[in-house]
Amino acid sequence: MIPLLLLLLSVQAQEPPRVQEPPRALDIVELKNGDRFEGRITAQLDGYVELEIGKGAVVGVSMAQVATIRRGSGPVAADARATVPPRNEWFVLHDAEGAGVGWLHGSVSIGPDGTTTVCEEYEFVAGRRRVQITSMCTADAQLVPQSCYYRERTSDPVLSIALLGGGEGTGQQDRIVDERIVLVTCAGDHLQVVRADRAGRRERLVDCAPGTTFPLLAQALARATGTAREAAPLFDPATEELVSHSYDGARHRSVTVAGKTQQITEIAESSARGRNSEWLDAGMRTLRRELAGPTLVAVPCSADSAKRIAPGTAFASALVREAGGAFGLWAPNPAWSAAEEQPPGQLTLLCEAHGASIGLTRIDHFEPGTALDTAVESVQSWFRLLHPDLRLGRRETVVVRDRSAIRLCASGGPKGAVVQATVDVIPHRGQFLVLVCRAPASAWQELAADFAFLLRSVELDPQGVVPVLQGPLAGRESPPKAAGKVRPAAPRAVSPSRPKKPAPTVRIPNDG
Repeated sequence: MIPLLLLLLSVQAQEPPRVQEPPRALDIVELKNGDRFEGRITAQLDGYVELEIGKGAVVGVSMAQVATIRRGSGPVAADARATVPPRNEWFVLHDAEGAGVGWLHGSVSIGPDGTTTVCEEYEFVAGRRRVQITSMCTADAQLVPQSCYYRERTSDPVLSIALLGGGEGTGQQDRIVDERIVLVTCAGDHLQVVRADRAGRRERLVDCAPGTTFPLLAQALARATGTAREAAPLFDPATEELVSHSYDGARHRSVTVAGKTQQITEIAESSARGRNSEWLDAGMRTLRRELAGPTLVAVPCSADSAKRIAPGTAFASALVREAGGAFGLWAPNPAWSAAEEQPPGQLTLLCEAHGASIGLTRIDHFEPGTALDTAVESVQSWFRLLHPDLRLGRRETVVVRDRSAIRLCASGGPKGAVVQATVDVIPHRGQFLVLVCRAPASAWQELAADFAFLLRSVELDPQGVVPVLQGPLAGRESPPKAAGKVRPAAPRAVSPSRPKKPAPTVRIPNDG
């Protein structure tokens, strides 16, 4: 393999395409006495906000003195340019059930000549198999992409017997099942792609549009600049294809983490394979990052414990199931938690930071064949009794998964405490489900993406629906411990002398 690596690294880059990224605007903190500060918010808690107003100059202000905080709405310094600061972070990975399955290490380093290197390596267990991935991309001092390296290795644990000093001993080692290396270098208006695997070495040229970059670099820029980047052309070394991703780094929201409510920045990445989000605190440190939606999530930890604590680590399950297994809800993120008591036929998720709720209830008292409009009229009466302070208004047709549903919109409450809600009446096995999303009007826009995720991912038939794989789990054999029930994939053709069991298919939310 060493000669192969030397051969891959001998490919030289020529006149790479340029990426123009806008610099990140300053944050603004206005005080009740009329004073105004412009800079970078480095910390924001319930009663305190800290602002860096210049290199080495930090101002701390009590929230009781603050009138408004506007992130990214200030001016941009004349000499500012998009930069990716160095970082070195370790994470433990957990799956949809909350079980620790691996670790992740991400870093950004700046060379003496200004070259930026973004690197990411992670390892996780999928069934019996161990998956190891290393991805690295480089850019010059102007953040123009230069090259990208990607290695993926899949191995099975095997029991070996070794003769040590004339005696027998046993040890555990891995047998490599598959491995591939991809090296991409930028050369003018095309990319030179070299792939090496067990079948040999192959090389090809890929035409690319100006501004084409790599996923790791695009993600690092979105994180550093706090700006949105729509339909960015990328070459993904994992799939070896040109793809289009959108990065939105301008979302700000309140979440409760470890019992404390704090302001975070959410970076959302959208592509044809699904949606992933990353939470950053005021100091731009990662609090949570999705690699495959809520089914493979990275949570920060120390370098010493990343590999040690992964097995056996417990987190909250991402999928909340109805007591009878008839339906389920994927929690949009850890800002939402399941209510302690979940009676049969009902599910409730609560968002402590905003006093918002999501409820899914089965209505099963109708005669078979009852029309949807009839069910909606009944739900309207039921909703008015439960929420007399809310007024039902607009009515519209929506699609929930694969079926047509009716949505009722409601709002009401005293001035300063106005509440909004949507009520979706969904046909379900001859009866109906009612999905109610309720939140203060002041937080509705912030939570809109969470409510939209619920509509896309609600599990109406957990026993039969097997969503499409995305992220690092796509196309692999998946762990037998998956969120919800699974059905076996079709077995591959194998030799009669070596039968194989079909690999189970991991469940992930329908978020494509």
